[in-house]
Amino acid sequence: MSDTATIIVLRHGEPESNNTSEKIFRGITDDPLTKQGWRQMTTAFESLNDIDYMFTSPLKRCSEFAHQIANKHRLPIQTIDALQEINFGQWDGQPVQKIADDYPEQLKLFWENPSDYTPPDGEPVLDFQKRVTTFWNTLLPAQKGKSCLLVAHGGVQKMILAQVLKMPVEAIHGIEVPYACCSTFQVYYTGTEIITTLKSHIHLQDDE
Repeated sequence: MSDTATIIVLRHGEPESNNTSEKIFRGITDDPLTKQGWRQMTTAFESLNDIDYMFTSPLKRCSEFAHQIANKHRLPIQTIDALQEINFGQWDGQPVQKIADDYPEQLKLFWENPSDYTPPDGEPVLDFQKRVTTFWNTLLPAQKGKSCLLVAHGGVQKMILAQVLKMPVEAIHGIEVPYACCSTFQVYYTGTEIITTLKSHIHLQDDE
């Protein structure tokens, strides 16, 4: 067995929305992928090397594609609640511009220091960080010698990037994670130590 592992985090493709002309706070809002979203994900998956195992968020924009691919390639797959996107509470599913117009000060606080401000009835960013990184830290020891794919969300991907790169949680809003973006991590097992490095962060196509 190799003393390394490869873990790939793939963001979902373009999702459907009732607000197609506007960017929304899409957290637990459970939209499926558009046809373009399926194409984006298919292109991204076809660029990957052999995968041994898959994990997916339970939300449709991840799970429907992930389970179809797993069935097609006869890959083991687990649905992981910890990979679900952050819950934006009362902002979830709302246009970003509407929140900016109605609650400019609160939105500014959220962008500038997300750990200190939570949207009404939303999931605190530090709780979100804890559930994602707890899963990540549990995943790493079990993947030695394997290549696995996590199909998840932009927020989840940002939290994993911040964890590996030792960035503060406030830095997540400065990381671009377009639809169907892949972050590939190389994991090294040296005795009792596990070292994780970012190997690549790639977006293969435009979102349009």
